[in-house]
Amino acid sequence: MPATGPYDLREMVEDAVAILDHLEIERAVWAGLSMGGMVAMHAAIEFPNRVSALVLLDTHAGAETLYKKLKYRAMSLGATAFGITPFFPAVIPLLFGRTTRAENPALIKEWKTKTASIHVPSITRAVSVLVKRPSIVSELANVRVPSLVIVGREDASLPVPVSQQIADALPNASLVVIEEAGHLSALEKPEAVTEAMLEFLDSLS
Repeated sequence: MPATGPYDLREMVEDAVAILDHLEIERAVWAGLSMGGMVAMHAAIEFPNRVSALVLLDTHAGAETLYKKLKYRAMSLGATAFGITPFFPAVIPLLFGRTTRAENPALIKEWKTKTASIHVPSITRAVSVLVKRPSIVSELANVRVPSLVIVGREDASLPVPVSQQIADALPNASLVVIEEAGHLSALEKPEAVTEAMLEFLDSLS
């Protein structure tokens, strides 16, 4: 069910913890891409007893820049007025790497079809969460669980140095760069991402 009003990252974390409670899961490996990674990092800071490890894909621990805040707010207003489809030409290079755009148009076409049907207010509320998020870089030093940071080499939205900052800030983290992938690395190179995740999960045991 789409959200019916504004929310923030803490509420997203609390919802995820509520699901763990319902499933009677005390601790879990939290994995998330982009905003999902932000939720996972906030969970490790706010509910450390519920997080056994982190897998962070193409995400960011800092606050949004003023330029991106203005850009995303403008796009949200435009999507509210005209729908999301007119913004595909601007969004696709931010989400898919140049290799995917050149060599896998079928994947992008499939993404367009699915995204065109997304509830637009849900998109605008998610964007609001992104632009309002605080920086948590300094707090990552307190996150001691094993962590894997994954990023697409061609991620134009959150380039490799952004993930490197996270890996450097976490005391027990490793960084894996996925070649020929952009922001949606798990979609673009699922085999490479899965291999990196499985190797990490195997190392935990």
